[in-house]
Amino acid sequence: MARQKKTTDAYYIVKGDDLPEVFLKVMEVKKLLDQGRVRSVNEAVKQAGISRSAYYKYRKSIRALKTIDQGAVTAVLIVMEHLKRVAPLCFDTFFEAGAEILSFLQSPPVDGLVQVLVTYRTDGNSWPDDVLIYRLTQTRGVVHVQPLRQV
Repeated sequence: MARQKKTTDAYYIVKGDDLPEVFLKVMEVKKLLDQGRVRSVNEAVKQAGISRSAYYKYRKSIRALKTIDQGAVTAVLIVMEHLKRVAPLCFDTFFEAGAEILSFLQSPPVDGLVQVLVTYRTDGNSWPDDVLIYRLTQTRGVVHVQPLRQV
C-alpha cells in the first residue's frame, strides 16, 4: 500500500470584499456568539441568514485577522519562587519587551512556588514572543514559563 503524503494546510489573507458571502456570514455568527447577543447557534445562524450546516462546515476555516496596530494577545503561565522581587522582575521584562500587560492572576504559594497567569498584548515594536519567553526563563527565581495561546 502506498503511503499518502502529508499535506500541510495553506493559509491566505483575503480582503473581506472578495470573500464569498457565506464566510462573511460565518464571521457574523461567530461575532454574535462571542458577544453573547444570541443564546444558541440556531438563533445566530437564523439572524445571519445561513444554514447550520454551512456554519459548522466553515467555522474552523475562517478567523478574523488582527491588525498589526491592534497587536496580538497572548497568555503565558509563569511558575516562580515565592520571593519578594521575582514577580516585579518578570513584569519589568514584559515592559522592556514593549508588551502591554492586560491582566495577571497569581495563585497562593504552594511549596514555595506561585503560578502567575499573564495576558499581554504585543505590537510591531515589541520583541518576538520567543525572545520574551526566553528572557523570562532567564529571570532569577523563575522555574518554568509556558506560553498558552495567542488570541
